[in-house]
Amino acid sequence: MTGALICSDCGKTLNPNPRRLGTRCKPCSARAMAQSPVKREKCRVAMKRRFDEPGYKQQHVARCTAGTRRALKDNPEFRAMRAEQGRRVGLLGLGKEKNAAGSPARVKAGRKRTETVLAWCPVEYRDEYRRLVRTKLIRAPEARRMVEDMIAADLARYAATGVLPQSARLQAGAAEIEQSHNGAAEEAAGQGMK
Repeated sequence: MTGALICSDCGKTLNPNPRRLGTRCKPCSARAMAQSPVKREKCRVAMKRRFDEPGYKQQHVARCTAGTRRALKDNPEFRAMRAEQGRRVGLLGLGKEKNAAGSPARVKAGRKRTETVLAWCPVEYRDEYRRLVRTKLIRAPEARRMVEDMIAADLARYAATGVLPQSARLQAGAAEIEQSHNGAAEEAAGQGMK
C-alpha cells in the first residue's frame, strides 16, 4: 500500500510506505497485537522455548541486573523512584500478619536458609559454628576455617582410633545442659521453700 492512508483504529494520517502491510499506525498495531489471544499465545510459546535453552535465563537475569544497576547509578530520578517504591512496599507490611515469627512458613523458610547458607557444614558441627560466630563474635570466614580444621582433625582421629570425637562432644554438651537445668531447678525449688 503506497497511497496516503488513515489508521483504521485511531484515524491518524499515515505516511506512504511501500513496506506497510496493514492499515494501522504503529501504536495501534502494537496494541492490537498485544490484545490478540493468538499472538499472545504464540509469543508465550516462543519465550518459553527461549527460556528453556541452557544458559539463556542466567544471561537474561545478568542483562536485567546490569541494566538496573546502570540506571540506579546514572539516573537519579530512577534511583529516587525505586527508593520510594521500596518505602511504600515496606510500609505495607505484607506477609507479617500471615507469616508471623514462629509460623510454619517462617520456620520452613528459616530451615531452608540454614541449609543453603551452612551447606558446607555437617549438621553436628553447626552448633559449634553458631557458638563461634554468635557468642565468641568471631567473623564468619574465620569461624568457618576453624570448624573445617576441627572436622579435619576429627576425621584424622577417627581414622586412627575408630572413635568419632564429635559424638563424644555432643554427649558431653547434652550432659552439661542437663546438669545446668537440674541445678537451676534445684535452686528455684530452694528459693520456693524459703
